[in-house]
Amino acid sequence: MKKLIALILTLAMVMSLAACGGSNSGSETTNQTSESKAATETKAEAEKESTEDSDETSVEVFLKSMDSIVEVGDKVAEDGLRLQPASYYAFAGASVSALRYAVEYILWLKGEGDDLASFTAESRYVGWDQIAAVSYASPYPYYFEGLIYHVQDKKEEAKDAYVNAVINPAYPEDGVNFYYLKNKSVDELYKLRDELREKENEIYAKFNPELILIERDPCFFDTEYLRVRSREAVEAGDYKLAASYAIIAVQNDPMDVLNFKNATVCCLLANDLRKAGLYLDQGLLFAPDDEALNTLYNTLKELGGSKE
Repeated sequence: MKKLIALILTLAMVMSLAACGGSNSGSETTNQTSESKAATETKAEAEKESTEDSDETSVEVFLKSMDSIVEVGDKVAEDGLRLQPASYYAFAGASVSALRYAVEYILWLKGEGDDLASFTAESRYVGWDQIAAVSYASPYPYYFEGLIYHVQDKKEEAKDAYVNAVINPAYPEDGVNFYYLKNKSVDELYKLRDELREKENEIYAKFNPELILIERDPCFFDTEYLRVRSREAVEAGDYKLAASYAIIAVQNDPMDVLNFKNATVCCLLANDLRKAGLYLDQGLLFAPDDEALNTLYNTLKELGGSKE
């Protein structure tokens, strides 16, 4: 049996390396990302400095855009797929949760509650790391984190968070401006918080997010970057971390079969057979003719019936 397991792991390693998307090394991807951040830093800085005077972003318009994303998830769900609709729900959920937490934070800054933790205890997700983990594809946890720094006049921290939001291609080209929230009355903010909590309940009733709580990285929206990071973790022998990167990639983009291959093999290496089976099954449901997934399925099926 040990020889058979070794065979599986060898196959998994080969597939994992192939699934990482070409020959880019982790350092090359990191360097490209650094260049991207440098190129957008000026834009983010300009936005931060001018946001008080730019056009205000309507909360109503923001929520309607999230409703549209949820509707896409609903349509995808009609096809019997499981992970694909969840990615849309997660993006909308993380974005709305980030706005709600920002509203709560502003209320706290205005003197509401004793400490932030107890004041937000009844909310579903709190803290920028936890909210970001609902969907690393959303730029809004970083944006609203920057906003909270901004309203406190913490310019350097605000700039860093805004940069992290702007490098995400899902961030609107014309930007957003919620700076005006700081000027709303306490009563108005409480009303908005309750409205946002209701919207969260609507979204999260459709799915239960799997939170992968590892050190947050502003480049986690990039699935190729995540596959490279998972490969690096495999090479370092940290299979649990490799699986975490691979799962985030599936959550971000369950329309890319490479992510299913990578998640399957990384979960196998991490000895998480349940999740390996999930991503293999879902990958085959999405791409039933994929040769690599079918090869892995047949190999596992044969070994499952072996008595050796």
